[in-house]
Amino acid sequence: MTKDIFQHPDPESLPRRDEIVARTFELVRERGFAGLRMRQIAEKVGVTEGALYRHFPSKEAILLALVDRMEARLLAPVRQLAARTDLSAEEKLQQVLQHHLRTVVASQSLPILLISEVSFSEHEALRARMRQLITAYLGTLEGIAAQLGPGGEFDPREIAVLLLGLPAAVAITQRLLPDAELAGRLTGPVASKLVHLILSR
Repeated sequence: MTKDIFQHPDPESLPRRDEIVARTFELVRERGFAGLRMRQIAEKVGVTEGALYRHFPSKEAILLALVDRMEARLLAPVRQLAARTDLSAEEKLQQVLQHHLRTVVASQSLPILLISEVSFSEHEALRARMRQLITAYLGTLEGIAAQLGPGGEFDPREIAVLLLGLPAAVAITQRLLPDAELAGRLTGPVASKLVHLILSR
C-alpha cells in the first residue's frame, strides 16, 4: 500500500515543525478543517499555544506547510515518472493515475480536502500557493500527454484535466461511501484500464 504522505511513523523523532504538520492532519481526520483552532493543534502536539505560535504564526501558515508537503510527496514522484525514458506516454499516465489514487486512498482523501479548503480560503497567499501547485501538476500531466502525439480525440490539456479529476471523484466517494474493496480495484488495474479507455477514444 502507498504510504500516507501526511503521516510519519514516529512523530516523536521529528523536528517540531514537521510534528506540528503531522499532528494537524491527525486532527483534520478527526474533526475536519472547519473550526480547527490553534489551541486544538497545540493540545494535540503537547505544547502551549504560545510555543505553537513560535513555530507557526497562524493556522494558515500551517496549511501552507501542508501544501508544501503535498507538493514534495505527490508532485515530485510524478515529475520523476515524466522524466523516465523506459516507459511509453500511456504507461506514464497509467502510473501517475495509480500513484495519485493510491495517495488519496491511503491518506483518507486529505489531498482533495486540502485543495477544497484552500480553494475557498480568504487567505490569498494560500490560494496562490495552491494555484501554483495545481498548475505545475497539470503542466506535468499535459507534458506527458503531449508525448502521445496527434490523432486522439482529446488534446493534452483535456487529458490532464480528466486525470486530475478522477482522484477527486474517488476521494468524495470514499469519504461518503467507504468501500475498501472498490478502492483496491480502483487503485490497481482499473486505473490503467481507465487511462487506456480515455486515450483510445
